[in-house]
Amino acid sequence: MTIEESISKLKINLIRRRPFYGVILMKLGELKESDTTDIASTDGDTIFYNKEYMDKLSESERNFYLLHQLYHCIFMHPTRMINKDSKVANIAADYLVNYYIDMEKEAFRRNQIIITPPKDALMAESREDKALLEKLSFEQLYEMLYKNMKQQTSKDIGDNSQNNGEGKSGLGQNINYQNIKEDLIRPKNVQKTSSNMRRIIQESIITNKMQGNKSMGDMPGNLLRRIEDLIGTRLPWHKYLRRYLTNIESDDLSFDTPDKNHIYRELILPGVYEDENRLEDILFVIDTSGSISDSDLNNFMTQAYNICNDFNATGKVIFFDSIVQDVFDIDKDNLKKARPAGGEGTNVDSAFSYIKDKKLKYTCAVVLTDGYFPRPNVLIRNVIWCLTEDATTRNIEGYKGSKIIKM
Repeated sequence: MTIEESISKLKINLIRRRPFYGVILMKLGELKESDTTDIASTDGDTIFYNKEYMDKLSESERNFYLLHQLYHCIFMHPTRMINKDSKVANIAADYLVNYYIDMEKEAFRRNQIIITPPKDALMAESREDKALLEKLSFEQLYEMLYKNMKQQTSKDIGDNSQNNGEGKSGLGQNINYQNIKEDLIRPKNVQKTSSNMRRIIQESIITNKMQGNKSMGDMPGNLLRRIEDLIGTRLPWHKYLRRYLTNIESDDLSFDTPDKNHIYRELILPGVYEDENRLEDILFVIDTSGSISDSDLNNFMTQAYNICNDFNATGKVIFFDSIVQDVFDIDKDNLKKARPAGGEGTNVDSAFSYIKDKKLKYTCAVVLTDGYFPRPNVLIRNVIWCLTEDATTRNIEGYKGSKIIKM
């Protein structure tokens, strides 16, 4: 199997079986050949590989090197090594990346992605070192290894200095720092590279959650926390809704406005609708019971306005507590006029019954709530539960055809 075939197979397997990684790898663009890299390298935007070297490896060895660079990108190591000793930064980054690859090795194997690390890979061997990598950030590990390098340098020139108590760890011991092969390339534009990777990771998380993929839940908890720490622990709920609506918009095709670009092939394909409002109405179903804070209500109303404005959509706001308190027809111009009403106990079935009884047409029903109500008995389609920070999911888990998002 050629390196090109290996890359193609890895991409396909990741998209199908580990889509969190697959989406990121695809969004990074094509992997590029490079005669200036020893095996493989990355600047955080692109993954480079030495074709001559990689052609000699087995598929499982290639998988290791390609995933190794992908993890460097995900952890944004090229941008985080700025103002650091490059050799020590490479060692710290390699230890962390290889630790997480080792944690994921069996999960990858179950998904038909076999990984074989090379013999000289920097791997944590002892339980103590693995526990250390579980705890330390890239920056913290760098500082520890940098002190270790300085101690080794002092020893080489005849200074038998004390170990500072850090000799208990095998990480970075007996390494010739001068012979380290560096695979991290300093990006030309650090801010742009960092921003781009944050966006790609966010889009991957959004895509996977919107499609109901379980790959996020399969990731080791500490790995997911590390990634969330880099991009921010919460993704705005309205980004999920935007992705949902954008997918609908891209599928909104009709033969009433045909695409004639393929007539030369004797094909007439459906084109995009030319209606002024290309999306059906959106329902914003807002819990106004006493347990919902004013800040949550204000945040939701602001984002609802932005979404209606961006998608040129119309819809309704349904304010409910134990009953439907008010229904407000909205568009991008008058949504700000809507005023929440309510303040009693909560029963979401009151709003869902109203939707069914009135036979309302809608693309999706976006429910802002803290989840503190009896389990819903009324079933409606395409519900997106947008939960407040202290919400409970106890009574909405398993609600057919719905998605749960934290605000």
